[in-house]
Amino acid sequence: MTTPPDSKSDTARRFYDTTALAAEDFSFMNYGYAPRDAVPSEDAEGFCLDLYRHLLDGADLTDKRVLEVSCGRGGGAATIANDFRPSELVGVDYSENNLKLARRRFSNVPGLRFLAGRAEQLPFGSASFDAVVNVEASHLYDDLAHFLAEVLRVLRPHGQFFYADLCWANSNTEKLLCDSGFLITNQEDITASVVRALELDSDRREGIVRDHIPEAMQQDYRNWSGVKGYRAYNRFVAREWVYRIFRARRP
Repeated sequence: MTTPPDSKSDTARRFYDTTALAAEDFSFMNYGYAPRDAVPSEDAEGFCLDLYRHLLDGADLTDKRVLEVSCGRGGGAATIANDFRPSELVGVDYSENNLKLARRRFSNVPGLRFLAGRAEQLPFGSASFDAVVNVEASHLYDDLAHFLAEVLRVLRPHGQFFYADLCWANSNTEKLLCDSGFLITNQEDITASVVRALELDSDRREGIVRDHIPEAMQQDYRNWSGVKGYRAYNRFVAREWVYRIFRARRP
């Protein structure tokens, strides 16, 4: 009997589980955001944090119930909980090792909790949340349309969706969102700001790879993590990949 090939989600989960065991001392795993005139940040993960702040800039989440899908190590969820004061913030992730790090580091943040779950099968009832956040994760899902349908399902009427991710340049994310039933209220191509963040943050990313990842795996991690001159960075510079953010709402 032939073993079925692994799904993208399962492959990504193993990758993040392995990374969580190899390198524990950071809380964000996105490519970051930096304006063109930005200078190196005094905060080691400042550009990663700024991606969340840019995506959610001006959002009113006070006393709202918020879900972050694919919360990773919890840094973004903690930022939202501290900066935007929702009544409750639930972070869901498919990687148990990510969740262990998130719980260990952010268990003291009021109103924040973490649960295991898959993006395409969210473990919540319909119309459960006022807002859903998803940052730099959906390109690893097996069925993007199914994920968007799940987000729409768990949102209350007029609930907001804050969405950021990379995609191939010829992708039509706007159509996918509209076909799923969302009303897009704002969208922005931030590829140039992601490239600038990677340039300013490259030394830190290289240091994580060099100091924590076995030598045989370092090339793959440089390609993945956005180190300047390697695959992810090069694809953004060539605009083979573009990075977009969307704000949308359920009608």
